[in-house]
Amino acid sequence: MTTWNPEELARIAAPEMFDLSAQLADGTTPKTVGIWAVAVDGRLFVRSYTGLAGKWYAPALASLRGRVSAGGVTKDVRFEPVTDEATNVAIDAEYLDKYTPSPYAPEMGQEPVRSNTLEVIPID
Repeated sequence: MTTWNPEELARIAAPEMFDLSAQLADGTTPKTVGIWAVAVDGRLFVRSYTGLAGKWYAPALASLRGRVSAGGVTKDVRFEPVTDEATNVAIDAEYLDKYTPSPYAPEMGQEPVRSNTLEVIPID
């Protein structure tokens, strides 16, 4: 598995939001959305607040590929669903830490949002 370069991970995870594009069936990544993301133990994670109704989540699940950009870093990535409870607990805590006082921060660690967790893995 490819891992994040620590400097690039810090730059891409630090901003409040980063740009995410999910790859479509034709191989293009035309729609970019701003999304919250958190880093935990050298790994990067996103959650879809609106689940399959979100503009990016259904295409990301279908292709498991996309592109992310923030902090001067742009990477082609693959997405992997996260089901491990210990990992999800750590992600919950990081969302609260990073995004409080937003009223949405607590919801990012609750169902159904929590079930929409994807790891963002760089493709090199």
